[in-house]
Order: sequence, then structure tokens, then C-alpha cells
Amino acid sequence: MSKRLQQILVAGFCLVVLLIAVVLLRPDICGFFALQAEGIRNAGTWVDDPQNWYRAFREPLPAQVKVIHSKYWRSDHFTFEFSYYFEVAATPEWRDAFLKQRGLTRVPASMARSFRTNMHSDDAPGWFAPEPVTRYDVWDRSGYSGSLWIDKTNGHVFFYAMQL
Repeated sequence: MSKRLQQILVAGFCLVVLLIAVVLLRPDICGFFALQAEGIRNAGTWVDDPQNWYRAFREPLPAQVKVIHSKYWRSDHFTFEFSYYFEVAATPEWRDAFLKQRGLTRVPASMARSFRTNMHSDDAPGWFAPEPVTRYDVWDRSGYSGSLWIDKTNGHVFFYAMQL
């Protein structure tokens, strides 16, 4: 048997095993492909797009919030993979409710600097909390892939989250 024929047979065998795994793990194969199509249809990167708030939260922008900057990314994978960054001007009441709703707690100033490296991935926009870390109150929650930064001088709220 030629080496090329062996490669084709191995590739075919792997494909059959993959399809069997998909059927066993996802008996509703049509549902599986629908999820894949959903991911492809909604994938992309949007910068300062008015729809970013809805993409991130599946709700209209609250009247108490003005989005200054935003960036939203979603993968084309069938699992829900995304990241978003926002800079908003918001009322103190909305900000406090947002912190409470997400179970965020203030990070001690001595730890806040470590959050700078977490939020400045290659995807973080340049406008996201650009000042020295001492200018912000930093908020976080254990197990939360993101953090929230409140500018002490103008009250702007910077926050991001990701699910990969």
C-alpha cells in the first residue's frame, strides 16, 4: 500500500471517528450545525458600534449610561466565545447597581497593579484605562474573567470581560 493511500485512509478514519463523536455527544446533529452557523453568522469585531452594548448584555443601553468607547469581539466557533471592553459615563446609582449585580468587590490598592497585566492583552484597545493604575479604583470577582476600573478624577467606568 502506498504512503499516500495510507494517509488518505488515516484521514478518512479520523473523520469517521470525529463524526461518531459528534453524533454521540450531540445526538441532535442538526442542532449542532445550527449552533455552528449561529457562531459564523454573529462572529466579528466591532469598535465603537452602537450595537455593542446589546451584543454584550442582550438588553438596550440604560438611560443612565453613555457609552464613550466600546470594542466587542465574538469568535466564529460554535461555543460562545467573546470579549468586550467598554468606557462609559454612568450615574453613580447605575454604577453601584452594576457592581452589586455582578458581585464585584474592590481590589486593595496593593493588588490593583497586578490587574493591569491581566487587562492589557494584545486585544485591549489603547483607550482602555490608559492612566497610571493609581488613578483608578479596581473591582473584581473571583472566577470572573474581567475587571472594572473607575477613574477617580472623572468617574468614567472601564470594564471588560471575556469568555474563551
